[in-house]
Amino acid sequence: MLESVTASHKVPTKLVKKSTSQTKYWKPYQTRWNLISLLTLVVAFLENLLVPAQELVNNVTYRWFLVAYFAYLTIVYVAGAVVHGKVRLYSGHFAQLNASIGILLVIQDLLTEKYANIQQPFFVSFAQILDQMKTDHALLLASTWSSLGLWLVSFVIGTIIGIALGLFMGRYRQFNYWAFPYLKVIGIIPAATWMPLTMVIFPTSYLAEIFLIAFSVWFPVAFMTIGGVQSISKDYFESAKTLGFSESQILKKVVIPGALPNIFIGIFTAMGLSFTMLVISEMIGAKVGLGWYINWAKGVGNYTQVYAAIVIMAILFSVIFSLLNKFQEYALRWREKTN
Repeated sequence: MLESVTASHKVPTKLVKKSTSQTKYWKPYQTRWNLISLLTLVVAFLENLLVPAQELVNNVTYRWFLVAYFAYLTIVYVAGAVVHGKVRLYSGHFAQLNASIGILLVIQDLLTEKYANIQQPFFVSFAQILDQMKTDHALLLASTWSSLGLWLVSFVIGTIIGIALGLFMGRYRQFNYWAFPYLKVIGIIPAATWMPLTMVIFPTSYLAEIFLIAFSVWFPVAFMTIGGVQSISKDYFESAKTLGFSESQILKKVVIPGALPNIFIGIFTAMGLSFTMLVISEMIGAKVGLGWYINWAKGVGNYTQVYAAIVIMAILFSVIFSLLNKFQEYALRWREKTN
């Protein structure tokens, strides 16, 4: 009975009545695109192997990368041809994208290492980046773990604060009256502007970094949460009261589920801001971390190291984004049942 209000609540955005996989992977499986994407990797390998280079680069790691990429795609495409399920949808949808990646690898290698149309130190080939990642793997691994730990703690703190404030400000007018003006004034101030003050207030640079990253997170989460709560129809609150719900039950069964789609929008928005602030904050006093590594590499003029850290950050962001997207699909699985 308690679940009736939550189950009947529909979000304004209408979802197509298809499975999640079919909605996400909409490009059809086409064998020719699978073969084209594999062919582009073969061309990239042969181009790197046979075309004379203008710059001295160790290409061993890059060639192994191309071989591993080719092997991975071959396994996925064969599995997609045999198994008519999610693997087939996945392999078909990304085949054209994989082909474009192979073409880009050829172009960047020709422009940098082979013909030196765009020269060092500001522009380097992907082969140089991979070789640098192999050379500095210990330091990069330590920096990655340090940045990931710092980001996770800060992001969780900022998200919890943002959701709590958003729920209370969206639900209770009196709380909104006192808090919303301060939210508008303080929230729009970029987190980076607080850096000089944090160095004075906090005893350690680590606590200052946590504050700065959390500060960049809480405002978009809080703002979207408020909008999500206020968009819930009053009929659901009246139905909940008729059923004898307590205030805590209303929050749990009506307010939080109703605001959840907006909460996730705020969280995804805050992710990009938090990664930007992560790099900036690690430049003010950290002894390790990807932001510190980028700042150090820039100081010594080694832009290959800068690009290596950027690639790692891009991979890290993509993995976290994918995991969070999976969690969103699970948390909002009721939307498919109510549409």
